[in-house]
Amino acid sequence: MQRSSHRSVSFNLAGWLWADLLLGMFAIFLAANALAPSSEAAKPSGLDPKPIVMRIEVSGFALLSDDASLASTEQQRIAVEIRDQLATQAPGRHAAIVFAYGAHESAAQGDRIAALSVELLRDGQFTGTVTKAYHELVPGDPGTTLALEIYLDE
Repeated sequence: MQRSSHRSVSFNLAGWLWADLLLGMFAIFLAANALAPSSEAAKPSGLDPKPIVMRIEVSGFALLSDDASLASTEQQRIAVEIRDQLATQAPGRHAAIVFAYGAHESAAQGDRIAALSVELLRDGQFTGTVTKAYHELVPGDPGTTLALEIYLDE
């Protein structure tokens, strides 16, 4: 009987040795196939914390008008002016977030002015840009100014 227990112990040891060898080979293959660190330094991504601030004269009357042609013409004029100013102040940079503040004596109309003013900013430096419209309460103002905070990608 002693002989069978001796055989059982050596057989168990052989099994553990085999498992350890497989584990060691697995670790070697993992290390050999690990990705080498990139030679290029990773470019940090994020937003430039300093926004570009601009104020543009707008026609609230035209933007809020029921005349679609008049509103469209004013939207296009505003979009061109914003693009020109951004191209001058930050050539080649991409706008990530735009906060627009429409000045008006009514909060709802100020929000509409801001939203309509940035509606056409969807291409070029504004591709994929997140826009948010807010109002700037100015007593007695019929909608004459649009203030913008533009945050750029780094």
